[in-house]
Amino acid sequence: MEFHLFEASNGECPYLAGREWVSYLIQSHSLDHATYEALLNQGFRRSGGIFYKNKCSGCAECVSLRIPTLEFSPSKSQRKIWNRNQDLEIHIGPSRFDEEAFQLYVKFTRERYQNHGTAEEFKNFLANSQFETLMMEYRLQGVLVGVGWLDLLANSVSSVYFAFDPTHDRRSLGTFSIMKEIELCRELGLPHLHLGFWVENCQAMSYKNRFQPYQLLVNGRWVSP
Repeated sequence: MEFHLFEASNGECPYLAGREWVSYLIQSHSLDHATYEALLNQGFRRSGGIFYKNKCSGCAECVSLRIPTLEFSPSKSQRKIWNRNQDLEIHIGPSRFDEEAFQLYVKFTRERYQNHGTAEEFKNFLANSQFETLMMEYRLQGVLVGVGWLDLLANSVSSVYFAFDPTHDRRSLGTFSIMKEIELCRELGLPHLHLGFWVENCQAMSYKNRFQPYQLLVNGRWVSP
């Protein structure tokens, strides 16, 4: 399969202050699953129909991270988070446009990132997918408090995005959702969960390497630190 690789400057780096954000981009709405998984193993991520890899001049801080799902062992604090959220109902279904999920996404991104996304942007980013993408909903007494989007591939799951109601911040729903995604991988017999980029000096990403063990993509190879 042939596709074109573009380089794009995206402005200021969202992870580390004072740096320019540059990415390699591939745009495709007909990519097959095997190629998608191969791109993940080369450090790319998906955003709608765009696959991107951060490649900033003089910087190599963005490193892809994945969890070997069969080897994962929760820490004491993660077990507490797991127990704290056992009152939630989990619903899994195919990705679609859902008004309740959209409003939760808007609330989450507005508070966390001052982003005011439109329904069309949401559809292009998450709701419409060329792949087998699942929505994992987290409900408290019937009310949606969290939702994650997951791409199912032959040997792995890629965690595309997760949004939650900020009023339930003390539940640590982001951490709980990753443990539920690991559980789903185990049920499906898929050995890896891709969590995207990890930046060692970015506090917002510090939760990712708390899932032990984990692997980093270094010089084209997945290695355990």
